[in-house]
Amino acid sequence: MTLADKRKFLTRFDAPAVAEAVIDSIVTPVEQRLIAQLDHELFSAEELRRAGADALRLYKRGVINYADSDAGLFTFSDFYTRLDVFVIAERETYRAFAKETQKSLDEWYFSVYYGRLRRDPDESPSGDAVITRDEAVSRINGEMRRAYLACCDCRILAGGYNGCAAPLQTCISFRSGVNTIAHRGVSKPITKDEAVRIVIDADNAGLMHTANQHTICNCCLDCCYLSRARKRRDAELRTRLEKQNAPCPSWPKVSKRIKADWERCATCGVCEERCPFHLFAVAEKRVDGARCIGCSLCVNACPSGALSLERVSIEGA
Repeated sequence: MTLADKRKFLTRFDAPAVAEAVIDSIVTPVEQRLIAQLDHELFSAEELRRAGADALRLYKRGVINYADSDAGLFTFSDFYTRLDVFVIAERETYRAFAKETQKSLDEWYFSVYYGRLRRDPDESPSGDAVITRDEAVSRINGEMRRAYLACCDCRILAGGYNGCAAPLQTCISFRSGVNTIAHRGVSKPITKDEAVRIVIDADNAGLMHTANQHTICNCCLDCCYLSRARKRRDAELRTRLEKQNAPCPSWPKVSKRIKADWERCATCGVCEERCPFHLFAVAEKRVDGARCIGCSLCVNACPSGALSLERVSIEGA
């Protein structure tokens, strides 16, 4: 492949400079040349075949997307989409990259993700909400769509360089339409019982649960893009809202906060160990409920039943 083709591919595929050193491991030179040399945006499987490419393989790899599945027309994907498919489907290759490279790719991917969120400070950036373990189980049991399981892309992208040891097989999705990882064959179908077991195991591992219309995720604070975006958004809004003497809108949506019955507390300290935000001071019989997001990790593990969640109305939730 010529240098001109390489540059044309990088531009057409929206590949960032941080990816150039490892781009041949993510998109093969043959795929790069194809993207550089096909000048029209819509093409059929037959056109790809004549160019020496297998449309199904390219689609499964996230190199192309369906533009019109009924008409059998494809279009080029982009680096953001391909990287997501790549880290899930070929995570060992990604994890073999230098940690500095992983960090650069993760930071780039996160910046694109964050930039795509709704930016109005008075509007929730997405429909994501914190839910309890029991709510996650109830939703799975009541869901009519098929569940699919995939590795957590956030934890693969960030966990290799930040040392996160949380389980990877934790992302449950109910989406299976064209251009999804389920349709590409990257995630696998699972039963409701299997999905419930994943949530319970994730809870036992200290992962909190978030959900939107199509997914249930089991998240840590260090890797999860939702948690990282929440922290960044809160920091960006805090100064402006403090000047206006206005509360920071809650996101992801929070509907419950912790309530402690210290009379029943056994002072075992399990809540201190389980709380991702370190809200408990058991020796002082104190909990910072104002910062609680209602994840239920402490409640689920409390041996004396001293903890419960109470429903609250939070500004912006």
